[in-house]
Amino acid sequence: MSKTSHLSATSAGFIFAIASAALFAIRPIFVKLVYAQGVDPTTLIAFRMLFSAPIYAIMLLVLLRDPKKRSRLNKKAILNTGFVGLLGYYSASFLDLMGLQYVTAQLGRMVLYVYPTMVVLLGALIFKQKISLKVIASLAITYLGVAIIFGHDLQEFGPDIGLGVLFILASALSFSIYLIFSKSLINQLGSRVFTCIALLSASVGIFIHYALTRSVVAPEVNAVGLFWILIIAIFCTVIPTFFTTSAVARIGANKTGIMAMVGPGFTSVFAVLVLSESFTIYHMVGIAVTMFGVWTLKFK
Repeated sequence: MSKTSHLSATSAGFIFAIASAALFAIRPIFVKLVYAQGVDPTTLIAFRMLFSAPIYAIMLLVLLRDPKKRSRLNKKAILNTGFVGLLGYYSASFLDLMGLQYVTAQLGRMVLYVYPTMVVLLGALIFKQKISLKVIASLAITYLGVAIIFGHDLQEFGPDIGLGVLFILASALSFSIYLIFSKSLINQLGSRVFTCIALLSASVGIFIHYALTRSVVAPEVNAVGLFWILIIAIFCTVIPTFFTTSAVARIGANKTGIMAMVGPGFTSVFAVLVLSESFTIYHMVGIAVTMFGVWTLKFK
């Protein structure tokens, strides 16, 4: 690959990472709108995947018409992709939805975005990846931004904040493991095939969960709730998942994870405009510090 091509691929990777972060970031806004319709997290995630799973299935069938893509598939790759899909899009998503019942959209996003720290640490522990001083500095700065908003909201709201934060931290850990183990599988299968298999695997887990805990014949969701879930399925699930895997394939899990730290900025804007959440000096400083941390990663 020429130097120009390499730079182009890297730039595309950063664009995909930021676009994915923006779309994922507005998801909690729609989640709050769904909750306002009396829908619980299990029903939300089940219908979200009911809307999105057929798209992944059709996409996978189209992709596998290519003999080269089919030749990359084997039992081990499918099972491993299914496993990381359960971590990244079932476990992580469900835990995040549980946490958003107890915290504001802004705090939820900021707590979730400690996962770049987990990605780097897990990468160092599992794959013996070297942590550069530049990455350490970026993580420290971005984590400081998270801590500023977390400290403010912890004092502002009730004791349920702690429970919500624990759920979202568990979500961040699940998503970190997903990012770490997805890199080699993406390289083997291609980002789009990997994404389809991972999301279909997560869908199976979600549907089983729903069938065991909720009524299949009489779901507790109204038309307005279904509309918002459809928006989540298309714009905050299908599109950004392909963007994320494309970014990981081009710039790696570490940089994809840290670039996603711009997400809370998008969340705050829409949380204020749509949900009328407060935006204090603590939120402004926290977001500014976080985005500066992202800037230090991309620019030398």
